[in-house]
Amino acid sequence: MITASTVFDAYLDVNALLLLACTACFATGYALRFVGLGHTVLAQLRMMRATFLAVVISPFIVIVFMAVVQNGYILPDSVPNLSDFIVAQYLHGAFEMNPTALENLLSVRSQTASAFFETHDAVGVPVVALLVAGIVVFGLRLALSILRLRRMIRDSYAWRRFGSLHLRLSDEISVPFSTRSLRNRFVVLPSAMITRNADLRITLAHEIQHLRQNDVTWEIFLEALRPLFFWNPAFYLWKRRVEQLRELSCDRQVMMSRGYKVAEYCDCLINVCQNSLKPRPLFAVDVPVVALVRIENRLFAQRSAKLLKNRLFSLIEGKAERNPTQVFLLLGLPMLALTLTASLAIQKPSDWSQDRLMLSTIINLERIHTTNATPTFGVPSY
Repeated sequence: MITASTVFDAYLDVNALLLLACTACFATGYALRFVGLGHTVLAQLRMMRATFLAVVISPFIVIVFMAVVQNGYILPDSVPNLSDFIVAQYLHGAFEMNPTALENLLSVRSQTASAFFETHDAVGVPVVALLVAGIVVFGLRLALSILRLRRMIRDSYAWRRFGSLHLRLSDEISVPFSTRSLRNRFVVLPSAMITRNADLRITLAHEIQHLRQNDVTWEIFLEALRPLFFWNPAFYLWKRRVEQLRELSCDRQVMMSRGYKVAEYCDCLINVCQNSLKPRPLFAVDVPVVALVRIENRLFAQRSAKLLKNRLFSLIEGKAERNPTQVFLLLGLPMLALTLTASLAIQKPSDWSQDRLMLSTIINLERIHTTNATPTFGVPSY
């Protein structure tokens, strides 16, 4: 039976897995740059997306795997468990630690989950309230951003249409962007760009490539999950890295397929960036779109400038990415195996193993020894 505690455990597992996967993917990216393969942006992008999808669906994978174990198709002893592994290493002398402290450390997760659902707990109830409030607030922000996007598209002018692809012009925006609905895809351009033929051609090719690569679909997917991960810094680091790889990959694909000159393409990016230099509200609500260049408020302007600089350097260097599918398989399969193994390893132990019984015996003996060693001061009898 699925209870609130079970759902909360799965929620904690997904967030912990995201932190682990984020660390592993960033380490992989640094290693690739160290060996001179930092230009394999498409393979890295696919790796991060596949890993994120594995993290999100990991609770369902765990449910299916545990059902297989319960039906006897897989021996329970063959299922990895992090808690049992730590206990086994402790008993074999791999590290020294007070046994009671070790038991308390291993039970932090269960104690935390139970505290959150104890109505009289002074810490759990406020934390749960803040978590629910945060999910609600970010959910409302998401709804507001969707309404704002619908209004922007509704107020724009129809320019061209090719099947489900709608090209529209807007007087409100300064940065071109692409988005989609369930049935239609949209590329919205600033009205002033219609007179700049070179920038117009490059921008259309860039945004249509985003639609072709499903970048817009992934952006909407990540924005839809933001309310659930609003407190997890790994989610924001992950999303930021995906945006960087997405833009670098799209630039390269457009350059390879269209054959634009590097200087012409760089000029287009700089022109769009210059035309968008206007004050932006500090707490502006982002809409689920993929823009040609990333524009943020003054607090985070350096991040947008760094991304633009990296894109320009990547275009100037012009390194071709060879065999991205093979590189993705080489990187992605181990990452997926690590993620799915970790999703099983962080589950609570199903029963008391021999090692955990031994640890419990050591703790009880230690308590008896402490009790016997403590001097007692009784009332003298006469």
